[in-house]
Amino acid sequence: MDLWLFRLINGPAGHTPLLDQLMLLIVSDYVGTTLQALGLLGFWFEGADPETRWANQRAVLRAIGALLLSGLIVALSNLIYFRPRPFTNHEVNMLFYYPSDSSFPSNSAAAVFSLATAIWLQDRRWGGVLLGLAAWFALARVYVGVHYPSDVLAGAALGAGAAWLLTRKVRHLTALFDRAITLARRLNLGG
Repeated sequence: MDLWLFRLINGPAGHTPLLDQLMLLIVSDYVGTTLQALGLLGFWFEGADPETRWANQRAVLRAIGALLLSGLIVALSNLIYFRPRPFTNHEVNMLFYYPSDSSFPSNSAAAVFSLATAIWLQDRRWGGVLLGLAAWFALARVYVGVHYPSDVLAGAALGAGAAWLLTRKVRHLTALFDRAITLARRLNLGG
């Protein structure tokens, strides 16, 4: 099923120039992550009143924490299990460079979904935009030939789970986040 779905998504790659360019744009090492970072930066300053801005800034710090946590989990899982990339064992319409690390779970998908989910748990509008970008990014990773669909789904679930955990279950970090926000405001970085 995973290979069948991979072939369905990767099949048009290299044959549809406009779609190729759109997918390569978001999946580049710079555009997707830059858009996510700009989204976090914008959200840091978003809020009609001081309380909303404070809550948004906490969400940004939770997003960064979720990014770190999901990255750690991916790194540990890659020590236990290595899955070759699709291009290793199958004919692939390759549009990207050839990564050599484990395909499962997708570290890239874990990263973008951890950031987007943490913001979505605070604000559905901003988070919805970031989740849309994350989904496009994850789909593009399959389209360009570097991941199977299950890789990006597992990465997305891992990233979203890390964000949910830090937002809903690990409340004792709130005091640490509040101190960081206080320091940032003293430095005129988000009052």
